[in-house]
Amino acid sequence: MSAARSWAGHDSWLLALVLLSVVVVVLLIGWLKVHAFLALMVGSLAVSLSAGQPAQKAIGSFTTGFGRTAGSVGVLILLGAILGRMLADSGGIRQIVGTLTRAVGPRGLPWALTLVAALVGLPVFFEAGFVMLMPLVLQLARQAGYPVLRVGLPVVAGLATVHALVPPHPGPLVAIEAVHASIGLTMVYGLVVAVPTAVVAGPLFTAFAWHRVPARVPEATTAAFTTAARGTEEGGETAARRLPSFPVTLATILLPVALMLLKAVFDSVSVPHGALYAAVEFLGSPVIALLVTVFVSLFTFGYTLGADRRGVQASLARSFPPVAGVLVVVGAGGGYSQALQDAGIDHAIALAAHDLRLSLILLAWLVAALMRVAVGSGTAATVTAAGIVGPVATGLTPSQAALLALALGSGSAFLGHVNDAGFWMFKEYLGLSVGGTLRTWTVLHTLLSLTSLAGILVLDALV
Repeated sequence: MSAARSWAGHDSWLLALVLLSVVVVVLLIGWLKVHAFLALMVGSLAVSLSAGQPAQKAIGSFTTGFGRTAGSVGVLILLGAILGRMLADSGGIRQIVGTLTRAVGPRGLPWALTLVAALVGLPVFFEAGFVMLMPLVLQLARQAGYPVLRVGLPVVAGLATVHALVPPHPGPLVAIEAVHASIGLTMVYGLVVAVPTAVVAGPLFTAFAWHRVPARVPEATTAAFTTAARGTEEGGETAARRLPSFPVTLATILLPVALMLLKAVFDSVSVPHGALYAAVEFLGSPVIALLVTVFVSLFTFGYTLGADRRGVQASLARSFPPVAGVLVVVGAGGGYSQALQDAGIDHAIALAAHDLRLSLILLAWLVAALMRVAVGSGTAATVTAAGIVGPVATGLTPSQAALLALALGSGSAFLGHVNDAGFWMFKEYLGLSVGGTLRTWTVLHTLLSLTSLAGILVLDALV
């Protein structure tokens, strides 16, 4: 970062805009009951215009962010919806529900789900893992009679913890490169910090929060990922189907995880860039991995169980309408985040952090946390903060460099709120109010960030 430009009044105004825009969005949704899409669009335009941008630029910021988010996260949501529909219609989710509840019982379920989510999330983008596991969450809530937050919060905690702290996620990888850390050592330290962090943000926070926040899953969302009693759909066509076995069900769900994990292994070791490497890179990208799994599921959850082509087509057709509302809200969250970035919020934060006299670990965490609050995306926050902190991270030992990279990831999880696409995914899928999402999603991520920071500081004192 260049120090040529000093702090100006416009920078103070930009930081104030972040808070003011959040207040506007929350009031529009919570008080005036305006749809989240409209509220986020108004918030985006207000930020851009108040920052002095022309009207066409304000509109362009929102549409660019909307399109980018819908084109990346949106495709994952659609593919996840298809996989979830096939899984639900086949009865495969009921196999997992029965196995989990018999293995751990009701009291151990949050712990088991946190572990499952963390394992699934190791090679998977947060959004991909979320849409893969959400059918399981909703079916558990319906079939076993569990409150949806009791099964949803541990899943988010497991996914978010590894996303922020453990390579090969893109944020940690960028942080590792920026501070010249060892990927192996960072992964070891990341796992050490991730275990207690996931426990605190997952089962422990779930035990505190699930009965304090009302959640009512929309009927359309429930219908998208769950089924009624077998034999009641499509004129009784499902009655002729066999249930998929547990191994087949688990293998199908883990197929995209395996493909993405294989890609991560190829990326982290020296492999000749030949045809095999190109094939693994292609198949291991989240969109392609989910697309391949969707086609596999047509057989494992459809044709091989006795379903005919008409029945499979009906399942596919039912996949899309229920997630339309989720798509527009998530896209609008991306547009709002883009407006904040285009207004120059990240540069104002960089200037504010430049003259702070803090240890490198605390500085890295603080800059990443401020970026997360400003731009919403944890990955974007890590990338931006790494560019600010990286140039001053010189002369560090391998342990110090690894912990500094983890501090960037830890800060990027802080205080996820209305400019975070995941915030709206969680809200829409689980049927929460904006206030309820702030009390669950936002608190969980803040707890995750602070707990992981404490773990990093403890390791820094010991190594």
